[in-house]
Amino acid sequence: MKKSIILLVLTIFLTGCSDKELKVPLEDIGMVSTLSFDYIDEEMMKLTVAIPQFSPEAKENTQLFSVTTDMISKGIVEIEMQSDKKIVLNQLRVVLFNEEFAKHGRMRKVIRHLYRDSAVGNKVLIAIVKESGEEVLKADYPDKPNVNLYINDLLQPSINTAFNPNTNIHDFIYTQTSTVHDSIVPIVDKKDGIIKIEEVAVFKGREMLESIPHDEALIIQALQGRKNLAPLALDLGDGEEDKLVLDLISNKVKMKSNKSMEAPKLSITLKMEGTLVDYVGYRAGELESMEKLSELEEDIDKHTSKQVEEFLDKLKELEVDPIGLAEEFRKHYHGKWDKDKTIDIISKLQVDVKVETSIISTGNLK
Repeated sequence: MKKSIILLVLTIFLTGCSDKELKVPLEDIGMVSTLSFDYIDEEMMKLTVAIPQFSPEAKENTQLFSVTTDMISKGIVEIEMQSDKKIVLNQLRVVLFNEEFAKHGRMRKVIRHLYRDSAVGNKVLIAIVKESGEEVLKADYPDKPNVNLYINDLLQPSINTAFNPNTNIHDFIYTQTSTVHDSIVPIVDKKDGIIKIEEVAVFKGREMLESIPHDEALIIQALQGRKNLAPLALDLGDGEEDKLVLDLISNKVKMKSNKSMEAPKLSITLKMEGTLVDYVGYRAGELESMEKLSELEEDIDKHTSKQVEEFLDKLKELEVDPIGLAEEFRKHYHGKWDKDKTIDIISKLQVDVKVETSIISTGNLK
């Protein structure tokens, strides 16, 4: 009986102590919104944290700290020693990596660490910075109220950046552990006082292999079956001015493989519907005619088919599969599938692309 009473008293005492330790005043907490990692060498990295300041007395709207470290947790502790607050990652929204960090294959380890942290959400967005993540966070953006909100809003999915893969932590871990997908991550660059998304990084395994322009990134998303795509800008001109912008309303893709591992072939049918919102060229004034509109649709089909085939040839040379084309063979394969089989399929793959475009309206064009 005495032992039970002593045990109860000790439990109450210890519980009271832990509750007291957990009660940290809100004003003493630094809620990190953005992290950045810059490459130094194979062991060391520069960790920068951006913490929004909500106090009206704060002179700066964002508090920034940078440390050189070999481990994330160790770096956070060192930052707490500089700061007057307890650093927490519950409100983390964006993680930046500089290009050198990505090319040395160090992103996966960092993201896996964050993915396993229960305080960090799976929807935290990630992006690659051309030069330095620290410089991007510490730069001045006079027309933006807060660098954290600026970067977060920029990386969010929108019709104007629909080509952007908007990669989050969950997406990256999924593709890194998938046997039929390679990772893609948006690349941001600071120019003339603003941050732009101009390219997309394609990974081969853990390492960033290549950067591709937004029009090729749009092909990836179209072939993945994404419904909402950015407006399609095409230059059909071959000696004559013939440019247009098609606001895509729907996108459907159908793939069929021959199921062969030795001589893989894939038929791709891409159906697009959209509104012609702008046109410059020799057809101007004639597009009210159904015959001329049909001719334009056929030209778009030929041009886009060629564009898609050229891009798939590029992926074949690089031996990467950010689209997931190998899945059309994996699902018919009996046995264990691994990344080597995906590379083997992509390196030998023959593709037949058919694009069917339907212009349902010419918008405001006359």
